[in-house]
Amino acid sequence: MSETGARGRAERPHEAVHAGEHGARTRCLPEPWMCDVFHLDGSLRDIRVLDTTRGEWIAVLDRLRVVADETEVEHPYPQLDPVHPAFDDLFRAWADDPEGEATAFSFRARFGSVWFFALPCFEEEIEFSVWPEDVLDGAGVAAVLRFLVEIASTSQRRALLTGEIVQYHPEMPTLISHDPVTGVTSHI
Repeated sequence: MSETGARGRAERPHEAVHAGEHGARTRCLPEPWMCDVFHLDGSLRDIRVLDTTRGEWIAVLDRLRVVADETEVEHPYPQLDPVHPAFDDLFRAWADDPEGEATAFSFRARFGSVWFFALPCFEEEIEFSVWPEDVLDGAGVAAVLRFLVEIASTSQRRALLTGEIVQYHPEMPTLISHDPVTGVTSHI
């Protein structure tokens, strides 16, 4: 029999078996708070940096190309390099073209076994998503933390990991954050 936690859902042990695209895998997260942050509820987790500019987006994507284990870009612009477009050209085609916002681009970065992906919607907010199902163990959590630190340090703005939402609201709980000014990473 499981107990209900403060958030009204059943408490989960550190280890839980779940079915993913590669079959059943065992999850073993090293700390109890990680089970709450990466609760398998079928929704994404969003990683956000608020009040940003196009230049900060570009700096973050350029940095991720350097430090990630692998990156991928997909876009519909025939005038740009299909595999490795310059991000300033990509943003110009996307945001400055009157029809650009209707034809978005996507970016993915892999740290370890965890993929982070972005479909830029607004220049004013950097947003990446990650599936909690990909965070299987301490190495997966470390990848998420490293990603948070990289984008916060590059943008010089606080990076937040939240539940999946369309638009950020200050009242929404932050699951993990990294402040590049203080160097502090905190969690719920």
